Parts: sequence; C-alpha cells; structure tokens
Amino acid sequence: MLDTKNFEKTLYQDTKKAFKNIIQKYGNDLYVMGFYHTVSYSLLPMFNTLSDLKKVFEAEYNNDVSSFYMAKWNPEDYPMLEDYSEYFDETTLECQKLEDSIDLFQSDIEAMDNWHQWLTTMEKVLIQLDAEGIFSNGIEREKITLAILAYDEEESIQFKRIKRLNPPTVLAQIQADFEAMVSEREKCEQEALNAFNQKVQHYYIYAIHKV
Repeated sequence: MLDTKNFEKTLYQDTKKAFKNIIQKYGNDLYVMGFYHTVSYSLLPMFNTLSDLKKVFEAEYNNDVSSFYMAKWNPEDYPMLEDYSEYFDETTLECQKLEDSIDLFQSDIEAMDNWHQWLTTMEKVLIQLDAEGIFSNGIEREKITLAILAYDEEESIQFKRIKRLNPPTVLAQIQADFEAMVSEREKCEQEALNAFNQKVQHYYIYAIHKV
C-alpha cells in the first residue's frame, strides 16, 4: 500500500496556489478544472475556458458538430496546461518518490490497488478544496466541472469519477455530453468487432474451399 500522506499534502498546497491564480485570471470563462494524468504517476493541472474551446473547435475540428464533445473534454486540446506545471514542481517530486517506492515485482492486483489509491488521493484534494470554497470564490460553482481525466481512458470511467467530484447541478448539465461519448465509443467498438468477425468468417470460408 502506498504512503500518500506527503503526496496529498503537497498536491493540496500546489493546487490551491495554482488554481487561485487560474480562477483569478480566467473567472467565469472557465468550465472545467482538475488534473490530467498521462503516463504512470504523473499529472498536470488541467483547465479550459469557453473562449479556448471555441477557438479549438473552429481551428482543429472545423466546427464539426459531431466532434464537439471531443473538443470539449479532450485535455490534449486544452491550451496552457504546461504553463502552470511549474506550480507543481514539488508535487512532481512526490509522484516520483511514490513511483520509486513501488515494488517492481508487485502483483497485478497490487499495481491496480496502488493506482486507484493515487487517483483517490487526487480526488480527495479536489473535494477538500471544493469544500473550502475555492471553486465558488469569484466564480459560479455550478458552471465548473471538476474532473480528473486521463489519456485514452473510457468516458464511462471518467464520468464515474466526475460524479464523485461534482454536485447534481453540475452533473445535470454535462450528463448528455458523456452519454453521447459513451454511445459513440460503443458504436465504434461494435463496428470494429463486426469488421473483425467478418474477416474471420471470410478467412474460414476461404480455408474450407481451399481444402
């Protein structure tokens, strides 16, 4: 089991400082705040504004309505995340310490438990800051979605986490977004499965005829 006490304390301090500056600078133009983790035990402060969403949607997605949810919830399209990473230098060091403390020969179950513990600590920090009112100080809380997003993570998993971080007023506004993304993923996976099954069937028929 990971010892996340120092990580939690440091993440709380760094996040509070960074997010206060972000909120002060962007105000009610913000619509999402939280953390983005890419590979292993690493994270970046994550946020986006409605203004930047509009720019990205036009420039990168050609205002294609079918891709709007991707533009809205894909942190790789959020600008300026790296600009605020300097606030998290101490957190990065704590992440590295946690990763270095992990047994290289741990079981898959232990690895999954450690991973969930790390993510849960991030949740605890956001929940604590929310309880302290940082996301309602100078901005409208019901317009901010707190989230912890990951590269190539299924939307259904993301939304389960988001449900734990936000009040019903926020969830009511974004539920349709995630339902649409989940449905689109399921559709794509089914199409891929059908294509695979069709290839297998053709190969089987070809093999029979060849015999």
